[in-house]
Amino acid sequence: MAAVAEANLDTPNVPRIIRWGILGTGTIASDFTTVLNSLPNTEVVAVGSRSQEGADRFGDKFGITVRHASYEALAADNRLDVVYVATPSLRHVGDCELCLQAGRHVLCEKSMAPGAPEAKAVLDLARTKGLFFLHGVWSRFFPAMAALRDVIASGKIGTVTSASASFGQNDGAGACSAVLETGIYCAQFLQWAFEDDPPDAVQGVVANMHENGLDQHVNALIRFPKGRVGDLECSLRNPTPRAAIICGTEGVITVPFPFWCPTKFTVQRMTGLGSQTWGEEEVFEFSLPDISGDFNFINSQGLAYEAEEVNRCIRGGLIESPQFTSSACLSVMEIITSIRDQFPVVES
Repeated sequence: MAAVAEANLDTPNVPRIIRWGILGTGTIASDFTTVLNSLPNTEVVAVGSRSQEGADRFGDKFGITVRHASYEALAADNRLDVVYVATPSLRHVGDCELCLQAGRHVLCEKSMAPGAPEAKAVLDLARTKGLFFLHGVWSRFFPAMAALRDVIASGKIGTVTSASASFGQNDGAGACSAVLETGIYCAQFLQWAFEDDPPDAVQGVVANMHENGLDQHVNALIRFPKGRVGDLECSLRNPTPRAAIICGTEGVITVPFPFWCPTKFTVQRMTGLGSQTWGEEEVFEFSLPDISGDFNFINSQGLAYEAEEVNRCIRGGLIESPQFTSSACLSVMEIITSIRDQFPVVES
């Protein structure tokens, strides 16, 4: 039987303290720990690194007293409720399985796996163990995303027919996969725009491959039910506008940079002859949580939405988040897998 965290129960009118372990000590782990340290009834208990030096450096920065010199030791720490897996992405499957086997709930940074089969194996393990698991696609938890869904449901832009998302940056080519690094945000946005309906097919992929075989720039066309179409562009070779658009029969929703962690979107109705009658543009804006810190990435304060959802679910005894269920997660990963299956073979 897997070990379980030491008793840490709710008391009347006082939410249970959720005790976190941080697996990995990179830039995103730094941002996430800054956020965790700002949240009520939340404690970062331990950090695990591949070396004692790395664990000590991170522990000194964030005031973490328990410092493990291996990932295995962190996973086995019975003081922990949940582990944030922030190791290099190619390690995520194994590190998630390590923590789940040890009886820890898990929040895994994206991408949780290289494809749908591996993702399903992790999700199945969590379900079998009765443990909470969340793929850390933090976009899902921003208030702007919920408001965007409300606008779609209101019919302001008519019936949604298409959506597009673009996320390109000019660093990382050859070091990791573009579709796993930035394309996953595009795929999840399309899925969100179409109310989490799984796509019918990925019908067109153009991929530019690095000489080492990793994709560095990808465009894909995806067919969704009811005649809807999504297209995405992701790159580690060059920057793109990093914006997203949802088109309906009576207007357009535009989510500007940075669409994957949005604090703003606009709604523009377009009707009449040639769709030349434009209504007054509506602007929806949202403030980020008031969290100070030396952040590495834009809008990292918004990681608080994801962290609070994890805390809420664990306190409530849930094994998945209603805001990003295992089926929705797997559907996104199936898009990624279908795209990668159409990559050209790079001769060695």
